[in-house]
This record gives sequence, structure tokens and C-alpha cells, in this order.
Amino acid sequence: MEEVNSKKQTDCKTKIVTLALVVGIFIGGFSGYLFGYYLFASENENTKNQLTTLSEQINNIKIETINNNENNNNTIEELQGRSSQIQEQIEDLTKEISNSDQNLIETTNEIASLKAQLFSITEKIGNLEDNIEKAIQDFYSSSNENISLSILFEQVRESVVVIQGLIPQTSGYLIVQGSGFVYNYSGNMVILTNNHVIEDANSITVTFINGNSYDATILGSDPNNDFAILALDAPQEIYKPLEIISSSILKVGHSVIVVGTPYGLEGSLSNGIVSALNRTISIDEIIITNVIQTTTPLNPGNSGGPLMNYNGQVIGISTAIVEESQGIGFAIPSDTILADIEIILG
Repeated sequence: MEEVNSKKQTDCKTKIVTLALVVGIFIGGFSGYLFGYYLFASENENTKNQLTTLSEQINNIKIETINNNENNNNTIEELQGRSSQIQEQIEDLTKEISNSDQNLIETTNEIASLKAQLFSITEKIGNLEDNIEKAIQDFYSSSNENISLSILFEQVRESVVVIQGLIPQTSGYLIVQGSGFVYNYSGNMVILTNNHVIEDANSITVTFINGNSYDATILGSDPNNDFAILALDAPQEIYKPLEIISSSILKVGHSVIVVGTPYGLEGSLSNGIVSALNRTISIDEIIITNVIQTTTPLNPGNSGGPLMNYNGQVIGISTAIVEESQGIGFAIPSDTILADIEIILG
């Protein structure tokens, strides 16, 4: 009986221990499960957060990528548009170059044509110059042969005047005398002469071939070219102006005449030839260049008178002689005279 009870007690303890073990195991397993579940839940939450962050980053990357794509697309379109513009510019420049080449060819042809025309014109000018020179030579030759000096003198004598002036001296006055001639400058009648004839003179008078005298005033002068211009208060009908032509046509050997008043002998004519050109002379320490040298006899009183061709046209003004020499006289060329007239009266 006791053994049976003892066995029962033993079985009961065994069951209790077993139950306790089972309960402990259950409680431990459940606790482990709860702990594991908690850990898993926590890790899962972190994972979710990471996934959310990654998802946001992916979305941002997608948005940025879309924006970048749009910007790239805009850039591409802009570059494509610019490329089209450049291509059009290249085509336009190519056309311009083509046109320029064509224009260059046409211009070259025009230049060649103009050069040919210029060469032809130059030849014609040369021929005309030769013809003019021959005509001048023929003119002077025929003038020498056919023109009567007496007739020529009658044509010009009324145009040449006597000029006198008084230069104050310590014991009175020194009378100076020279020649001059009438010239029409734009409707104004003036007297042309040498500067050394009237320089420092007072009471200047001009006497015509008919004997009438008039007081003169100096309009202007150029001592460097020994040239002066006078004005008179005289009736218009007394003026017989001479024509002045360019002295550039003169050649050595051309025939010339001088009309003046040597030694006060009014109405005197002498003739000769051009013996040299572009001479340089000195008058009262003034150097004068481009002077005409002639064989025409000059004497005191001839200064200021006209040097003319055989047509009665003025080509210079007699200005000086070489003392104690024969057949050498000098004249200021008409080109110099015309230039001075424009400077003084223009």
C-alpha cells in the first residue's frame, strides 16, 4: 500500500516536473518568440524606413533625370537650331563667295578693258602732243615768214605805257622810269610792270602812247618775282589790254619781240629768239628762278615791258639785262605772272 502511494507520489512529482518543464519551455519559447518578434519588427521597421528613404531618393533621381532629360532635350534643340543657322550662314557665304568670284572675274575683265582703253588714249595723247608741238613749230615758222613786225607793232603799241616815279633823296628826288602794259582782269583794267620800277617811288604816273598821263596807285607787288600791279583813274576807251598766254609752250629758238621805252624813248620794238629757259638771276640781292633768257636787245627803260610772241600775245615781262654784254636779256615767264595776279587780285 505504501509502495503504491509512494509510486503515485513519484508519478505525481514526475508529472509536476514534466508539466513545469513544459510550462517553462513554453514560457521560454514564447518569450523568445516575443523577443524575436520584437527584434524582427524593429528590424523590419528600419528596413521599411530605409526602403522609404531609398524610394524617395529614387523618385528624386527620377525627377532629376527627367529634368536633366528635359534640359538636355532643350539644349539639343537649341544646338540643333544653332547648327541649322550656321548651316544657312555657310550656304549664304558659299553663295556670296561664288558671286564674289564671278564679280572678281567680271571686274578683272573690266580692268583689262580699261587698261586697253587707257593705252589707246595714251597713244592718242602722245600723237596729239606731237601734232600740237608740230603745229606750234609751224606757227612760229609761218609767223617768222609771214607776219610783218610793223603790223604787229601797230597792233600792240597802244597797250604799252611809260611809268615814271620819284624817289626821295637827300638833295631832292631821283626820277625812275620803266615800262608796263594794260591787262584786263575780270573786267578791271590794270597796269602790269616790274616791282623794281616802282619800289620806294612816290608820285607814280603812267603815260600812254597818245601822251596822256594819269596818277597811279600800287594795288600789290611781289618782290620775289619782281612783279607789281598798278591802278589808274583813266577813261575806259584809253585802255587796250593785251592777252597773256601760258609760257609753258615756249621752246628755245622761238621768235619773240619786246616793246618798251628804253632811255625814255617810248614806242620802241626789238626782236630776237628764246635762247634759254629756266634761268636763275639776281636783282637787288633777290634770287628769281624759272626766268626766260632771250637775245632781244634790252636797255634801261625796257623793264616792265611785255615779251610777246609773233601773234602779239604776252609770254613774259622784261626784267633785266646783263651789264656790258650784248644779246642777253631776261624776262619773268607769264605763268609766274598769272599766278601772282591771282594771289594779288583774286
